[in-house]
Amino acid sequence: MKSIVATTYGGPEVLRSVDAPPPVAADGQVLVRVAASSVNPLDWHELRGTPYVVRIMRGLRAPKPSGQAMGSDVAGVVESVGAGVSRFAVGDAVLGFGLGAWSELMVVGEAGLVHVPDGLPMPEAGGVGIAAITALQGLRRGGLVAPLAWGPGEVEPMRPRVLIIGASGGVGTFAVQIAKLLGAHVTAVTSTRNVELVARLGADDVIDYTTTEVTEGLPRFDLVFELAGNRRVRDLARILTPTGALVSCGAPRGQWLGPLAAPAALAVRSRFSRRTFASFLAKRDTDDLQRLADWLGTGALRVVVDEVYPIDRIAEAVARSEGGHARGKVIVALS
Repeated sequence: MKSIVATTYGGPEVLRSVDAPPPVAADGQVLVRVAASSVNPLDWHELRGTPYVVRIMRGLRAPKPSGQAMGSDVAGVVESVGAGVSRFAVGDAVLGFGLGAWSELMVVGEAGLVHVPDGLPMPEAGGVGIAAITALQGLRRGGLVAPLAWGPGEVEPMRPRVLIIGASGGVGTFAVQIAKLLGAHVTAVTSTRNVELVARLGADDVIDYTTTEVTEGLPRFDLVFELAGNRRVRDLARILTPTGALVSCGAPRGQWLGPLAAPAALAVRSRFSRRTFASFLAKRDTDDLQRLADWLGTGALRVVVDEVYPIDRIAEAVARSEGGHARGKVIVALS
């Protein structure tokens, strides 16, 4: 089978297409024939081996295990199931994320998959996984759990005010929509060319960062969801309400301590404040994936596709994502 691997650390140019033996589903695993995947920051950080400390686990001189296919998000059709798998059968259309998605076949733990909703095209399903679950879990980490409810005769409660920085990227386009589904008043921060896009996704207000400084003004946000990783914590803290939360899943780029210093600073600040300051990484959660699939199935949530690249142009797809200018998800088509 065709498989995209990297035998050395580097940029998109080190990716290679190789013929690899097909994997076999072990107990609790599902073998998926991959139709589509996407590119996430996780993928190109792993490709480059940055920050360098990750190489302690992944391999000091070269990625290990050697020959492991790259890629995380997956959408495809179940080819076979291992012992103990109960939720899927051969022929089921599935989406989720695991290891080795840039390959014709991959194995995924049953917990990492859900059924593709009826009517959702495979290319779009391939862009859901990590970005959508990061948006959902990040908003929840900031205290946005469910829409506020009120009974007959009661005054409608004030909606939480959420600021999403980096609203036009892969995570951001999901975060704007999910925050609205969870009942928030959403202010989205993006560049001039993406103002109309995030407005169509449901943002109540849109700030063009090329003309307006988002950190100016009075404290007004219950949650700041920082996806760009390029603003100082102390500046963002000024616009938080007294009990608000700053949640970051973006970090300054760098090869050494830069990406690690930001989460540490957030943790220290949170210990001495009534407000929450947290760095965040998504975790695999079947219930969260199913919730996202349900929203996608009803049309309440949609996947914003920047561009679809065939697998033989994978280097271009990674470069597009890493460049930071993609609108929504960069999709990789395998069939």
